[in-house]
Amino acid sequence: MKIVKNIIFIILVLAFAGAIVYKALWSKPAQAISTGIARAALPVNMLVVKPERFTETYETIGSIEANESVVLKSEVSGKITGIFFNEGQQVEKGTLLIKVYDEDLQAQLSKAQANLKLAEDVEARQRQLLDREAISRQEYDVSYANLQAAQADVALLRSQISKTEIRAPFDGVIGFRKVSPGEYITPGVDIASLVCDDPAKIQFAVPEKYSKLLGTNTVIRYRLEGQPHERTAKVYAIAPTIDQSTRTLELKALAPNPRGELIPGQFAKIEVLMETQPNVVFIPTEAILSETAGQKVYLYKGGKVAPVMVETGTRTNIRAEIIKGIVPGDTVITTGMMQITPRTTVIPDKIY
Repeated sequence: MKIVKNIIFIILVLAFAGAIVYKALWSKPAQAISTGIARAALPVNMLVVKPERFTETYETIGSIEANESVVLKSEVSGKITGIFFNEGQQVEKGTLLIKVYDEDLQAQLSKAQANLKLAEDVEARQRQLLDREAISRQEYDVSYANLQAAQADVALLRSQISKTEIRAPFDGVIGFRKVSPGEYITPGVDIASLVCDDPAKIQFAVPEKYSKLLGTNTVIRYRLEGQPHERTAKVYAIAPTIDQSTRTLELKALAPNPRGELIPGQFAKIEVLMETQPNVVFIPTEAILSETAGQKVYLYKGGKVAPVMVETGTRTNIRAEIIKGIVPGDTVITTGMMQITPRTTVIPDKIY
């Protein structure tokens, strides 16, 4: 009886072990098949490519310059007898700013003017005598030459006196003065700076590949450091040659500055507007995979994945222009690219 019990116990143990082995052998392939199916049906987002109008832009840094700027200096040596401006003052063209001692020249001018009056009287009398043939032509010519010499002396002294008056050469704001009343100055001494900043100039450079796309009257957009609002300016001058060291082309634009907000020396963030293209293809940058052979994207065609090599052009922060490899109407896979293999089957999750 004990033997029978032992046999029954052994049979039960073997049956239980067989059930475990069966489950282990047959459940794993089922799970593998299920997992394989799940991986094959990978849900992804897709984008149907459409052409669009696009204006290419180029971003760079420029500097603000004054429309006119000069450091005032004297043309003659002498003592300053008068300063007729305040620092930071707006002055008009022709305004007297500095006066240098000229009393000696004024005395010489008075003498020259007296000589001129005498020469004029002599020339007038000699001309009357010549008309009556009372003197020779040679005698009249001497009086006329003396008159011309006297006129030249007066003109010379007036010119010398004008150099003792330093006047504003254009409308602008005068800076800090570097001289004081009574100081003796020479032609090399700086007196003050004069700046006209309305309109202001913006100088910047672009790569030589854009040289044919830009011209005078091209509009640029720019922002100043710490000022969020955008402004516009218009190109008015282009350098005639490419800079050999940087391979860039320099340009200048004029920007209205009625309130003096643009200060010479400031930096400006510039966005140059290029030509508008009517049919440009863009896709998200995350849809592009970089490989040794180039750049690749995955297309969705007839329920299957099709890898395609592409060439890109202009890039923004989130998009890239496709120059070659994709045409309007193609469906580009935009997510899950790292999980895709040649045998992967995908299903659309979202289509844009």
